[in-house]
Amino acid sequence: MKIVIAADSFKGALRSPDVCAAIVRGLKRAIPEAELIAVPMADGGEGTVQAVVQATGGTFRKVEVNGPLMTPVVAEYGLTAVPHSCAVFEMAAASGIELLKPEELNPLRATSFGTGQVIRRLLDAKVEEILLGIGGSATVDGGAGMMQALGMKFFDASGHLLPDGLGGGDLNRIAAVDRSEIDLRLKKCLIKVACDVNVTLLGSNGAARMFGPQKGATPEMVETLENNLAHWAKLVGDTGAAPGDGAAGGLGFALRTLLNAQIAPGAELIMEITGLHQKLHDANLLITGEGCSDEQTGTGKLCSAVAAAAHRLNVPVVLLSGALKGDFSENFTAAWSIARGPGSLEDAIKNTAQNLEAAAFNIGNML
Repeated sequence: MKIVIAADSFKGALRSPDVCAAIVRGLKRAIPEAELIAVPMADGGEGTVQAVVQATGGTFRKVEVNGPLMTPVVAEYGLTAVPHSCAVFEMAAASGIELLKPEELNPLRATSFGTGQVIRRLLDAKVEEILLGIGGSATVDGGAGMMQALGMKFFDASGHLLPDGLGGGDLNRIAAVDRSEIDLRLKKCLIKVACDVNVTLLGSNGAARMFGPQKGATPEMVETLENNLAHWAKLVGDTGAAPGDGAAGGLGFALRTLLNAQIAPGAELIMEITGLHQKLHDANLLITGEGCSDEQTGTGKLCSAVAAAAHRLNVPVVLLSGALKGDFSENFTAAWSIARGPGSLEDAIKNTAQNLEAAAFNIGNML
């Protein structure tokens, strides 16, 4: 019997590699003769690097770069195993909101410069493909800071070179751009962007108005950022109307228009890089899981995407969840809550690994 385990993280409790490991332990106790293949999953957000590195047998690396306020931070990225010359990186590790204290949040100043520095380090490592997760940013700079780190030059109305680390509040200072020194190695590197939001660069569904307040923007700041992003779009020569352009404070816009990046749903990219589709061939069962399942689980979230891949190969799918809220029969062959009776949320989080193992053991005994 071949069983594939492809679970998401249980947020606040276990990372996806640990979730998969707990399920494997339970299955091994019940059916030691089974072939068990663990494929930790992620959607491009937190935990993506860990999931991809473990699933591909890769390695972790660290690099010191400039954070959102241009102070030093250490960012982690992953390299997949040879011969896949591919790197995986979460921009939040260099330009994320979690790197700042609440009182430090200021999208007028926050810059994506550090994200560009990491990309440059990946080019130094001679990777041919970069998988970039762009959730959790502190920035609304339209990706201008990133482009500075990659060699793009910005000049003010007097012809003076603007300093590195431009934030969203500086975009209106740009009067001219020079693309001639953008790192040429980018032309030989395919950048795939894991993005699950359809926000555009501008407007009510745009980077400033939709997400600016979450990053510390006052109503006045939001209007400034909106106007500055419109100015930036005009300089680049694009309307910024493509889905995903507004992701990560407009980073998606710069990645698409200036770096020719491919923007796609995170789950699809992670399934591709981990080889999940190939591993599902001849499988008898897929077990997936997440911390909490509700109506969104069946509308594009990671577990439903994984289940759809399995169903295309006629592989039945079991969903294990910390909490089930709804009907999941349309997307999953069966769905179980791993909760073992009434208890507090704190206890549920504390016992997640134990409860996953017990649930997997019970499933194994049924097979």
